[in-house]
Amino acid sequence: MGQLLEECVCYFKKRDVYKKLFSALRKKYASLGHMGGVIKLSGLSSDEKYDLEGFFKKDLHAEEDVKISYAFMEKSLKNSKFAPLSWEEILTAYFKEQLIIKNDKKEKELNNRNCFFEECALNCNNKIVLNWFLHVFKEKGKGSQIIFKMYNEDKKELELFLNKLFLALGKLPCFEKKMLLLPVFAAKTTGNPHFFDLRTSACKLLLSFIEYLLENKNFCEFNIGDTDGLSGIEYTENLLYSVGILKDNVSNTCLVYGLHGVKKDGSIHKGMEGAFIEREPVQVTLKTLSSLECLCTGNSMQEIKEIYVVENPAVFSYLTDTYPDGVFICGNGQFKLAFYITLELLKGKYTIFYAGDFDADGLMIAQKLKNRYPSQVVLWEYNEEYYKRYLSDVQLDNKALAKLEKVVVKELQPVKNSLLKYKMAAYQETMLEIYLPYSSK
Repeated sequence: MGQLLEECVCYFKKRDVYKKLFSALRKKYASLGHMGGVIKLSGLSSDEKYDLEGFFKKDLHAEEDVKISYAFMEKSLKNSKFAPLSWEEILTAYFKEQLIIKNDKKEKELNNRNCFFEECALNCNNKIVLNWFLHVFKEKGKGSQIIFKMYNEDKKELELFLNKLFLALGKLPCFEKKMLLLPVFAAKTTGNPHFFDLRTSACKLLLSFIEYLLENKNFCEFNIGDTDGLSGIEYTENLLYSVGILKDNVSNTCLVYGLHGVKKDGSIHKGMEGAFIEREPVQVTLKTLSSLECLCTGNSMQEIKEIYVVENPAVFSYLTDTYPDGVFICGNGQFKLAFYITLELLKGKYTIFYAGDFDADGLMIAQKLKNRYPSQVVLWEYNEEYYKRYLSDVQLDNKALAKLEKVVVKELQPVKNSLLKYKMAAYQETMLEIYLPYSSK
């Protein structure tokens, strides 16, 4: 630092008011990208105003808020003993750092952040996990806001968190053809059974990774299909199951009748077999379904090729009582994960006949199933004559009518058009006599 510059800085540092002035000027410079503008200083004491007057040679005591333009500062500097200096030189020496334009500052912060994440990526030894992570932070993929927020809060904590996350994602159960409960998976991979608890940052990033796998068709064996209409928790359960993780393996069930369960070792599931022998329905849990290789009907000598799926439990009960030799599944309103797993375990070997209510929700459910299994599902008895015959006095509201506009499957159009015309629902509990399994006709 030159002697004149050193003397100048010493002069201003002896007078505290200049720290306020120079801080405001530095901020203005960062915003404008050059020296300029007007500095406003409020709440100055009489002594502070006096110190400013000593350099700027102007009476400032009459002003409640002191306003000093950069043009005036430049003129005052040229009229002082420090005239050979510039305000850029003075501020740089005063703060002992270079002046920074806001854009430059942002760019520097961005570079620092990118360097941090690139160093974190070096700790990831799994190629698929690494590609996902690069996609998240470089292309701002789903989950980027989470890691950027954690970066701003605590970089060191984030680094430790990411190391655990990378190890866990590289050990998803699907990679080893296994099924694990969510807390068991978390405990085995991170040492903390609550690491992936729902709605935590870790769980959200896990779901982001699974969606990335599904988009790139990597390893996810279970087809989660059309997710329209699924609740948040149902969508999460589907995603987790697709990579071999069960959120809950006992409360999520599907009601079936007339099906054998074949376990992964080729043996028959004795619990399901007991219900089959007794001609009774059975609630199959995700725990049971995850232990099975497939589901089948009848036996090797006389396999039944037609399976009947209905929306409502009462209709399911009627059919199992009336046709004890048939095979039936109950969707029980909106389909749960267990229902879809049940259909997946049928391995596409059977024709699925589906029947539901003649209302907006019923048609949407039927459409969802038809779209998911177009060659396997037959829409059963969706006939406008039946609709008119069993018309109820339950009126469809505007929301339901708007929902009907989304029904585009060809086979549902006659019933859809009748619903739009009459604006009344018809329920399958009143249509029991029309449901005749084809093998019984």
